[in-house]
Amino acid sequence: MQAKDRVYDMMKKICREKTKISAVELSRELNLSRQVVSHYLNRLLEEKLVQKTNSRPVYWSIPEIEKTEDEEIIEHKEFIVENTKGNINIQDNSEKNNCQYEKDAFSDLIGCYGSQKKIVEQCRASVNYPPNGLPILITGESGVGKSFLAKLIYQYALEQKVIYSKAPFVVLNCADYANNPELLSATLLGYKKGSFTGANSDKEGLLSEADGGYLFLDEIHRLSYANQEKLFLFMDTGKYRQLGDNQWKKSNVRFIFATTERTEEVLLETFRRRIAVHINIDSIINRPFTERLQIVYLFYYKESKKIKKDIIVDSHVVEALCFSRPKGNIGTLQNIVQTSCANAFTRQMDEVVLRITLEDIPDISNIFFSVSNRDIAPLKIFYDREFVQIKDESLEAKQKFIEFFNQISEFSYENAEAAKLEIFIEFKKLMNSIKEYLNLLFLDENIFVRESYMQKFVKIIKRYGIHCTRESMELMLCLVLILQDDMIIKLDFKRVINFLKGVSPRAYYIAIKLREELGTIVTGLSRCLDIMNTIFFQEYIEENIELQGLIVAHGNTTASSIQAVANENCGTFVFESIDMPMDISLADTIKKVNDYLEKIDTRKGVILLVDMGSLNQMYSSIKNHLSGDLLIMNNVTTAIALDIGIKMIQNNSFKYIAEQAKSAYNISIQYFEGIARGKNIIISCMSGLGISDKIKEIISRFVNHETMDIVIMDYKNLKKLIEENNKDNFKHTKLIITTSNLPNIATMKWVNVYDILDGTGEKCLWEALKDEINEEKFEDLKREFLKFFSLEGIASRLTFLNPNIVVNEVENVIYRYEQYYDMKLVGYIKLNLYMHIAFMIERLMTSNNYEPEEKAEYTDKEKEFYDVSRDIFSDIEKRYHIKINKYELSLMYELFKNIL
Repeated sequence: MQAKDRVYDMMKKICREKTKISAVELSRELNLSRQVVSHYLNRLLEEKLVQKTNSRPVYWSIPEIEKTEDEEIIEHKEFIVENTKGNINIQDNSEKNNCQYEKDAFSDLIGCYGSQKKIVEQCRASVNYPPNGLPILITGESGVGKSFLAKLIYQYALEQKVIYSKAPFVVLNCADYANNPELLSATLLGYKKGSFTGANSDKEGLLSEADGGYLFLDEIHRLSYANQEKLFLFMDTGKYRQLGDNQWKKSNVRFIFATTERTEEVLLETFRRRIAVHINIDSIINRPFTERLQIVYLFYYKESKKIKKDIIVDSHVVEALCFSRPKGNIGTLQNIVQTSCANAFTRQMDEVVLRITLEDIPDISNIFFSVSNRDIAPLKIFYDREFVQIKDESLEAKQKFIEFFNQISEFSYENAEAAKLEIFIEFKKLMNSIKEYLNLLFLDENIFVRESYMQKFVKIIKRYGIHCTRESMELMLCLVLILQDDMIIKLDFKRVINFLKGVSPRAYYIAIKLREELGTIVTGLSRCLDIMNTIFFQEYIEENIELQGLIVAHGNTTASSIQAVANENCGTFVFESIDMPMDISLADTIKKVNDYLEKIDTRKGVILLVDMGSLNQMYSSIKNHLSGDLLIMNNVTTAIALDIGIKMIQNNSFKYIAEQAKSAYNISIQYFEGIARGKNIIISCMSGLGISDKIKEIISRFVNHETMDIVIMDYKNLKKLIEENNKDNFKHTKLIITTSNLPNIATMKWVNVYDILDGTGEKCLWEALKDEINEEKFEDLKREFLKFFSLEGIASRLTFLNPNIVVNEVENVIYRYEQYYDMKLVGYIKLNLYMHIAFMIERLMTSNNYEPEEKAEYTDKEKEFYDVSRDIFSDIEKRYHIKINKYELSLMYELFKNIL
């Protein structure tokens, strides 16, 4: 007999007993390799003698093999459930970066293509896992849909034919037997006549009733420990004994469990280990806004079908239902919808359309929400139309987005302008390809999102002088409707975002402002949205403007109105604005100004237009957030802002703009040149955790603020200024205090902060401060530094780490460096390393850190140091679950390179 015929005969034999089989199982039966079996199965598929599923793993079956109901029942009674001790982390890779889903029982679950996608994948995998699936535990607050999901799992199993067509779905709420565990045991296992008082006849239990199908145990936390033990014994063996009977019985049952409680507190560990798949359903308020809106739409749609009337839901009602947290989650939300329809129906029986307003919502005072005043369209539901989820064709559009993100993540960014152009071209191709999906996505249930999105988008583009078409805005709306929370593509966006921030900083800034304006509409989409909107805005933004413009004025909308007109007439983003309502203090306004300055590159200079003298005095409060010149102009008007904006677009110099404005307008002008207008000390520490702030605090106690400025500067910005090699940058700087060695520049004095306590560093600090303080105060200052730079000082500034443990680990790191390089580090250098490494570990544990692009070349000494360091830090990386990235290694090398 040929091998192909052997495969076919075995398939026919097996498919008389079960509906389908995998190639792996078939290879075991035939004692052939899986590759050989797969080869002949595909040959048989071409001859239409077998068929296969599109799932992973692939299952094979014989077409049109029919069985009697008795045969189906017999085959499932012969199965024995395999031991499934230990939790299994299921990963279904069949749909990785692929949106080609088939319709199945889960297709109508709102969010199955969105935030619930991972849950659905786990459910599918647990159902299909051979030979009898995996037990599932569903957790979540009351009313999140645990019972509904359990029913979908059962329906999916029927569709996949892993259980026979009339397999049972048995439900038991364990809470009904919470006070009578013996009765619950009898209900599960069954009993023999006379086994206990009241047992007047034999009775089969639920394990027998659910044979061949599913047993859903709700409120499983109410199951006693004794019954949990009986249940996991059955899960291990597939055998059980009825009460009053010594004979073992067999049953093939698939389990679904559900609870609202913390499982580690209510379930035995031995029981938990046998439940392979743990699924948690989140509260409705934590799901994406688009999904919450679809749920509200669906509930009203069901009511409209019942009463055969179209329904219009007031926009305030939609906001109340989408942004409140009902106690019973989805269940309570559905009740609120039903009651609101009943209340409205009573008043509007004779009306063709049912209108739902806030007065129809029951207990509206107990619903916590915030109603906005935006003028948006209400939610319209037509009872004679089919309810459609965002799926099918939109998944093809989603796939196009995924392909685009994959593509740009692999681009080479060595030639910045070429890469920027290439990304823009691919973006244009993408947007053209999704035009066909506009009508599909702009369904009735999405009109709330659509109107709100478009209103906010228009507000942003008017404010920043962007002239784009409504069609292009609608195409960007597709991004929000297609890429919901589930589709945060698992790629490393950091590299792409850093590149776009570098080549298109103004476009990136507006993208962030748009995301902030959209708020909950785009929950969870931040990285995707920032990238797409930055690329979109590139077309409309002039990025070559060197100066930064900011308008600050009193009143609720004065500054933003001037800004909008100026940017609109300039045709690009020139000015940002900060409105200063009369009830807002100057300190609050200054904080907003400083927050803005932190987000932009100020090295080329900032022009600040203000409307009153009080704002004209803010320089001293913002100077530490500036890296370049500042020009402040008073009595700003729309005409002045427009004139200054045009000159900024032409990249005229500060002095030219100031002189022209002074002669043309009756305004006062203040010009502050360089980093600070007076003597200053710059502090720039790369170790983080407030070291720069603390050093500034210490020095500030001893110097006169009127004659000496203490400036904190980001380490990266300091290096950029030094690389420019412009003497004017530091012409008023008396000293730079840093944690690493800087290049020798003749006009600039600097000292490593850890050298302050030795002779050379002390002398540098004294030279910088001798005109400010006397020797007695200088000795007090040194004592404050000594207290700060101690192991006790380090320990006091660690937030999460145990200082005793981490100091010992850092000591081991230093010892290994000393052993490898055959050297002995002196005390102050060790203290430097203690502080830097301890803070580095905590910093990596608590934040995402900057990862620069790789250098083109490394010296042999650098390569050796990086390799050695990765080995030295390997244990710490494992222990604290961190990764010492290239940036951190480069900082370490800065500390070491002069002593190696």
